[in-house]
Amino acid sequence: MRLEVLLGQVRAEVAHRLGAGLVLEARLNRPDRPHPVPFVLGYAPGPDGDLALTHAYAGASAVTVLEDGYLFLSNTKARTGRSLRRHRPGAEAEVVLSPARDVVSYAVASSVVIAATWMPGDQADPHRTAAVLDGDLWPRSAYQNAGEVLGLVRTSLDLGPPEPLDVPLAPNERLTGLLALTPDGTRCAAGVVRFLRGGHRRHGLLLIPVADSAAARAVWPDDDLRDAVPAPDGSWFACTAERVATPELGPRQEVVLVASDGSRLLRPAARHPHWLQPRAWSGPTLLCVGEDDGRRRLYRVTPEGDRPELVELAGSVQSVTATATEALVVQSRVDLPPEVVTVDLDELTARTLLAPAAAAEPAGRMERLSHRTEDGTVWYSWLCLPADEADEPMPVLVWCHGGPLLSWVDWSWRWNPWPFVAEGYAVLMPDPPLSMGYGQESVERGWGRWSSEVASVAAEQVRAALRRPNLDPQRVAAMGGSFGGYLALVLATRLPEIRLVASHAGWADFSAVARACDLHWHWLREYGPVEESDAYRKESLALDSIDPGVTVLLSHGCADRHVPVGEARAMYRALDTRKVDVRLMLLPDEGHSIERPANVTAWYDWVRAACRETLTP
Repeated sequence: MRLEVLLGQVRAEVAHRLGAGLVLEARLNRPDRPHPVPFVLGYAPGPDGDLALTHAYAGASAVTVLEDGYLFLSNTKARTGRSLRRHRPGAEAEVVLSPARDVVSYAVASSVVIAATWMPGDQADPHRTAAVLDGDLWPRSAYQNAGEVLGLVRTSLDLGPPEPLDVPLAPNERLTGLLALTPDGTRCAAGVVRFLRGGHRRHGLLLIPVADSAAARAVWPDDDLRDAVPAPDGSWFACTAERVATPELGPRQEVVLVASDGSRLLRPAARHPHWLQPRAWSGPTLLCVGEDDGRRRLYRVTPEGDRPELVELAGSVQSVTATATEALVVQSRVDLPPEVVTVDLDELTARTLLAPAAAAEPAGRMERLSHRTEDGTVWYSWLCLPADEADEPMPVLVWCHGGPLLSWVDWSWRWNPWPFVAEGYAVLMPDPPLSMGYGQESVERGWGRWSSEVASVAAEQVRAALRRPNLDPQRVAAMGGSFGGYLALVLATRLPEIRLVASHAGWADFSAVARACDLHWHWLREYGPVEESDAYRKESLALDSIDPGVTVLLSHGCADRHVPVGEARAMYRALDTRKVDVRLMLLPDEGHSIERPANVTAWYDWVRAACRETLTP
C-alpha cells in the first residue's frame, strides 16, 4: 500500500443511527488544511440499498442524535472556537449555543442542554499571557487563555438564553469537560479533577441537580472515575473506575455504576480480567469494551449480573453507539481499516454497513506468534508479511507500541506497517508485559519495571521470532513512539542484531522526564517521588550501551508536553559525543504525536530512506 493512499482515506471514528441512514464522525486530510479535519458525514440508503453520502459538515464533531435530526459541535473559519449547532433534514444548520470563546463539550436530554465553556476571568489585557500557577503545574489546557476557567451553562433546544450553572468546587478542583445527562434532563454528571500537593491528582464525578446546581454532590470513591454513560431510566451513570496505583500495586480498571443521586455504587462484573469500560446502554443492558488477546471485544453487562456476555465481532471495537435493539460499532484490526458494522442485539449477528477506507485494505497477511519464557508465561506478537512468500529472508522492523498500557489491536493511521510491508519488510509487533488484554498479571509484572521486565521479555520475543527462516536476523531495525520509542532504544542495547533505531518522542532519563512533563502524577503512581525512589535510576536507559555502529533516528515535537523535547536534544548530544550515527528531526508545530500529513510524510520518507541505507544487503 502506498503512503498517499493511506493518508487519503476517510478515517471513521464514531457512527450514529439516524433513521434508515447514519451519521459518521470522521477525519479527512484536506490539501488546504495543515491538520486532519474533523467531519460529520450524513448517509442515507440509495436506490440500490447501499448508503450514499447526503450531506457533510467540515470542522464538525461530537454528534448527539435527536428525534428530528442531531446536534454537533462546529468550528468554522469565521470563529476561533466551537459552537453548538443543530441539523434538521432539508434545513440550514442553526446555532444553539455560540459563546464568546468555545464550547468544550455538551450533553442534551429532554430539550435541556448543559455545555462546558471557557468562562472569561478578570484579565484586562488581551495580549498578556503570563499566568501564575497555584498548586499543580498543569491545570491549564493547551487552548485555555490566561484568566479563564472551565464552567457550565444551561440552555435549551428552544434557543433560550444560556444561564451560568454555578457548581461548588474547591480551590484545587477543576472541571474536566466530561458531561452526561439523565434522559429526563434533571441530573448532570460532570468530571472533576483534584490537584493534590506534590503533583498527585485524583479524578471524580460531580452529580448536579440541574434545577439546583448549588446542591451538587461530589463522588470520590477509592478509585478514579472516568466516562459517564447515563442509563435509559436515569438511575445510573456507568463509569470506568481505575484503582489508584502505587509503585507496589498497578492500576486495574472495571465498570462501576454510580447512582444518579450519588447514594450508592454498584460494581457489576467486578475484577473482570479484561478491564471493561462502559460505552453505551441498550435498554437495561450496558455495552462495554475490554481487551483480550490482541482484540478489543464487545461485552453485554447487566447491572446485577457478574457474568458479562461476549458479542463476537471480526475486529477490535473502536466506538459503540446503541438503540434498544441495535449497536453501531466502528471496528478495525491491524490489517483492517475502520468500518461501520451493525450488531443485532437480539440475534447477536453483525454485518458491515459502511467501509469508507476500503481502498487502504492491505494486500499483505498477518501471523500470530507466541513465545513461552523460562518461567512458563506466554507472550504474543503480530507479524505482518507480504501476501506472497519471499524468495530470500526479509529484513525485519520491530515495532514497539506506546502507552505503555496499550496493545497492537487497532488499525493505525500513524504507525501503519503496511507501507513498509509493501517495500519487502517484515514488521514484528510484540505485546510484552504492561500490554493490555493479557490479564492483571501482565500489568503487575511490568509495573515500575520497564527495563528489567518489559524490555527483557520484548527482547526474548524478538530473538524467538528471528529464528524463523523467512526473517533475516542480520537486518533488523527497532522503532516506536513515546514508550515505544524508549523501548526501541532499550532493545538496541540488548540485541546486537539491531542496526537501526527510529525513536519518536522517546527518552532515556526517567527522572528528567518525570520532573518536567504533564504526566508527573502518573510517574508518581508507578515509580514514586523522584527524589526518593531509586527505581528512576535503575530503569533508565544507559545510552553508552548503544553500539556506535547502530544508526539512531530521533524525532520529537517541540510542543510535546508528555515528553519534553529537551530529552531528544539531550540524547542527540550524548550519542553524537560518542560518535554514534545519530540524526534528529525536530517538528516545531507538533505535540506528542505527528498530526500534520506533510510531517507524517516527511517522517515516513526519512525513516524509509534510513531503512534502505542500513538494511540493504
